[in-house]
Amino acid sequence: MKKRIALLCTAALVFSLSACGQTEQTQNESEAEVQTESQNESQTDTPSEAPAEAADGELAMSDMVIRITSQEYTVTFQMYDTAAAEELYEQLPLELELSNFADAQWMFYPPEELNVTDEEIYRDGKKGELSYYEPWGDVFMLYEDFQSGDNMHRLGVCLSGIDEIEHMSGNVSIEKEEETEPAENTSEGIQQEEDSMQIQVESDGNTIVFELNDSQAARELYEQLPLSIEVEDYSTNEKIFYPPEELDVSDAPLAEAGAGTLAYYAPWGDVVMFYEDFGGAGGLYELGEAVSGAEYISELSGSIQVEQLEE
Repeated sequence: MKKRIALLCTAALVFSLSACGQTEQTQNESEAEVQTESQNESQTDTPSEAPAEAADGELAMSDMVIRITSQEYTVTFQMYDTAAAEELYEQLPLELELSNFADAQWMFYPPEELNVTDEEIYRDGKKGELSYYEPWGDVFMLYEDFQSGDNMHRLGVCLSGIDEIEHMSGNVSIEKEEETEPAENTSEGIQQEEDSMQIQVESDGNTIVFELNDSQAARELYEQLPLSIEVEDYSTNEKIFYPPEELDVSDAPLAEAGAGTLAYYAPWGDVVMFYEDFGGAGGLYELGEAVSGAEYISELSGSIQVEQLEE
């Protein structure tokens, strides 16, 4: 009750100052104080956890991709299959001004409000998410994890450039990312279809072999090998490592991960090896499947060797 009274008093103060001819800058600062109290009160510096799930289950992804550019920094997002995401997409292209909130997000105000529903609500924001805050009507990009005491609504998830978000400022260009057709009926396209890619992961005398799919992300991982890299435990069903370069997931299939699935979580830029069933998540893309040694995934620890497996 005290919190609610405090919020009402703060809102009344903002209204009173506005009625007395408060400048636009002062209004924005007062609104920021309100959101800081209502939206940011529960923010903590907790470590990253599993990809946040929507209130009523995982949201489906759409084929809509947008590109956001500020100065020399560019990030792309794949949009969820929601009315709000489609409404933002239909307003593009846009040239707008960025503003920062809580040193965790860059936000901009689309000219038309978005219609959001309860299925998109979340409060535990993760780095790399594109979202909408209905009370203010702003779209924001998270470059840090952000826990909110108020409802946020998901719009999309980062495909590439997640570390670029933090460095943005000033004006921003938001555009539709045009789809590129995969190579067909060309010697390059035929060669890609004929050649299979396999990689091996070695640790403590155990070897796991994965057969990769024909996505651009899988090819880019393959080209970065060999790697000697640290593997980490995550949750109770996966091992992860971070390749030096981000992977392009524009044509990668969304993962329905089971034991033995090799995947890539685009918002964090980590490769995931599942040793138990997981299912799907926004931003999780399949790279391949284990063809041998899947039983050793759960035993991986410390430094591992990841290499191309020559036929």
